[in-house]
Amino acid sequence: MRLAHLSDLHFGATEPAVVAGLITDLATQRPDLVVVSGDLTMRARRGQFVAARELLDSLEAPWVCVPGNHDLPLDRPVTRLLRPLAGYRRHIDPDPEPLWSRDGVLVLGLSSPRRYLWKGGRIDRHQIARIGSAFAGTAGVRLKVLVLHHPVFVSRQRPDERPVRGAHEALLAAARAGVDVVLCGHDHVQAHADLSLPDGHILAVMAGTTTSHRTRADESQSYNLLDLGDDNRLTLSVRQWRAGAFTLLLRQPLFTN
Repeated sequence: MRLAHLSDLHFGATEPAVVAGLITDLATQRPDLVVVSGDLTMRARRGQFVAARELLDSLEAPWVCVPGNHDLPLDRPVTRLLRPLAGYRRHIDPDPEPLWSRDGVLVLGLSSPRRYLWKGGRIDRHQIARIGSAFAGTAGVRLKVLVLHHPVFVSRQRPDERPVRGAHEALLAAARAGVDVVLCGHDHVQAHADLSLPDGHILAVMAGTTTSHRTRADESQSYNLLDLGDDNRLTLSVRQWRAGAFTLLLRQPLFTN
């Protein structure tokens, strides 16, 4: 089972050559599922959502998305207050918190941006309770994956950023539920961490921006691949945009529960 982890596409601020290169590279890598951890658009405009959906529809694999803070109409406060995810629901997915399961892999998405806490985000008590219920009674599941936009850990490249509000409580609930991996984005850097918790440990994997020109920390556009082997070992690969194509930057085995 191979998962491709994209994030921070930012249609409205994309580099067309990178978008085309991504489609080509994903066709070559042949993931079984594409997971997008938010910020599909730059300003939540209709045309930006349409372009993002066209990309998703062009993929040969099924996909799962969650919204990011830029998928809220940040510059339209009345719309952001009354209908914060209207554009996302209309053009991307009516359900901003999808649950996907196949071939021993279970993926739960959570929507972390808020009307007022759009930049930092929040995971609330209802979402934390859903983590427990969604992953309960899942005998036969080999890999449990939680997806949200805002990070649950601080990356080495951006030490002044803060995790999403409610991150600690969400991670405790995820560990109790046996979650193996948390996928996130937002900071536009690629990073991963093994988070030790009272009920076990969780791998947290952050993706950089995949297609926009809004790169950080001297990192070019990138996306992640997660490969689950027959022995239940997980391998992380990072594919970075260099010299006009996505190429392998690193490949690293990861320890799961």
